[in-house]
Amino acid sequence: MKRIKVLLNFLTLSIAIKILFYRSIISNLTGNAYFLVPSVSLEVATAAVDALEAASVAAKDGSHLNISIRNDAEKAADEIFRNLASYVEFIALGDETTIISSGFTASQQPTPTYKPVLSATHGAHSGNVKLATPKALRTYAYIWRMRKVSVNGIENPWITITTTTQTTYEVTGLEPGVEYEFEVAGVTPEGITEFCQSVTLIVI
Repeated sequence: MKRIKVLLNFLTLSIAIKILFYRSIISNLTGNAYFLVPSVSLEVATAAVDALEAASVAAKDGSHLNISIRNDAEKAADEIFRNLASYVEFIALGDETTIISSGFTASQQPTPTYKPVLSATHGAHSGNVKLATPKALRTYAYIWRMRKVSVNGIENPWITITTTTQTTYEVTGLEPGVEYEFEVAGVTPEGITEFCQSVTLIVI
């Protein structure tokens, strides 16, 4: 039987999702009785993620210097969490439960078939819509998107609203009297799930 290992597929995630994943790992390792002395201190890991997040924001201006700084920050954070993944694998000795408790993905763990569900209700103010999805196991972030319902057969493009770690989000500034479609997808260590079946609502 092949020994269960820690997958390194998190290295292929986008920077925005990677930041959320790395913070999830730090949270799972904090106070974890299996991993009392991490190979890299969680303070150092947190500082690296903070630096990556700050560099990612700064790089949005498109300057070559800031993009280079962001890329260097990503490489530094990746190296730290690759190191932590090796540490978890060494301590776990092939035990899947121990690996999963760290937040990393075990090699023999099946890819989840989870597909989120969504509810949409009117907010307290005109133009607001409250979105909610049930909390799912091993889902540490949610991607929300919307579009206006197609008119005359012309499909409108989906617009990503935001990515959150919470299971609820309130959209503001929508056009009253217009019907919108909303969807949500979950972000897991294995990647992004399918988007849920869309929910429609006429904004008031």
